[in-house]
Amino acid sequence: MARKQTWFTVHRWLGIGLGAWFALVGLTGSILVFEDPIDAWLNPALLTSHERGPWLPPEQLLARVEAEHEFGRVEQVRPPAAAGEVYRLIFRTQPNKRVSVERIEAMFAPVSGRLLGQRPLEKIGLSSPLLLKTIYEFHRNVLLGAAGSNIVGIAGFLLLGSAITGFVVAWPRKSSGWKRWIHVNVRASRTRIFFDVHRSFGALFFVLLLLATLTGSTLVYLNYVRDIVNVFSKVASFPTVPFRKNERQESVEFGRIIDTVRNAYPQRAIVEIHVPFRQTGGYLFYLKAPGDEHRLGDTIAWVDPVTAEILVERSDRTRTAGETLMHWFFPLHSGTAFGTGGMVAMCLTGLTPVLFVFTCLWVWLRKRRGEKIGERRRALRAAPLRSGYPAGGQPTSS
Repeated sequence: MARKQTWFTVHRWLGIGLGAWFALVGLTGSILVFEDPIDAWLNPALLTSHERGPWLPPEQLLARVEAEHEFGRVEQVRPPAAAGEVYRLIFRTQPNKRVSVERIEAMFAPVSGRLLGQRPLEKIGLSSPLLLKTIYEFHRNVLLGAAGSNIVGIAGFLLLGSAITGFVVAWPRKSSGWKRWIHVNVRASRTRIFFDVHRSFGALFFVLLLLATLTGSTLVYLNYVRDIVNVFSKVASFPTVPFRKNERQESVEFGRIIDTVRNAYPQRAIVEIHVPFRQTGGYLFYLKAPGDEHRLGDTIAWVDPVTAEILVERSDRTRTAGETLMHWFFPLHSGTAFGTGGMVAMCLTGLTPVLFVFTCLWVWLRKRRGEKIGERRRALRAAPLRSGYPAGGQPTSS
């Protein structure tokens, strides 16, 4: 009994002390599960297009953009994946600058190549173009950079501890308690209802809370986790390109690079292309097939910009056990590993800390209020005895 009381004390003070933090991290995570649809809903002029007709191939769009605009050096190309979507290109506005590099994201209509708008990637704010970026940075590092990432990682482990201690406290001591483990007595007082809701939802979402907090903290300390996993199963550094340096040679046309990838992976769609700064970098392609669990696809290919040769492939058929484990962390954290149902489940899981904080504070404050009322009543009953009068108010006989 004493041990369970210790677990309860830890669980209670983790909730009271860090509850608001848990709620904010969970809420922002729920939003980010559906980041792209929400971003498009908030910014329809930037991220949706109603043009009809065949889409421009990426190489033609990029050639037109470079001829008509002076944004800087293109770093990333994200083609539309479905009707109504747009081309999204990321540019480095100061190509020769090594530190404090400013980047922008520009959107283009897929049929005409018309510029729809742009937004900075290094700024945060509450305006609709910057809101999702701000939410992401808060969820990732509390808007404090590398130091904030450590804070988020530690808080994630504390939330994990809160989930485990809560589960231990709620575990029924007797077989008869299983009927009440996931049960809300709607006829009871409001405080009792909130207590039942807190316990029942904690039990229902326990596994998902474990999954979200454990994978989230792992993603914060991904490099350390990679080193640990590498001890048991080889995990190649990302990216690993055994590039053969051929100076004084011109890079092949972008269209030829894309044709090579499409011919090698005809059943996969190009989701994202990272353009190399130098020839030694190689083009990086993210490719997605139906049923892939990662939002960018389960296949990654690096292509030689001089010979258009595919140098390295990272896919289900080439990954080691360790690389497969590393690949699954983000799909598990975001729920994409289990399709739309998994995403909805993780979105709801992110909302549960808000419910837990509210019900925890309500029950705790009501209990505190009851304890204070009890203390005052005991003090009033004790006061006549100290003055020589019984509770009835008449002096005792000598």
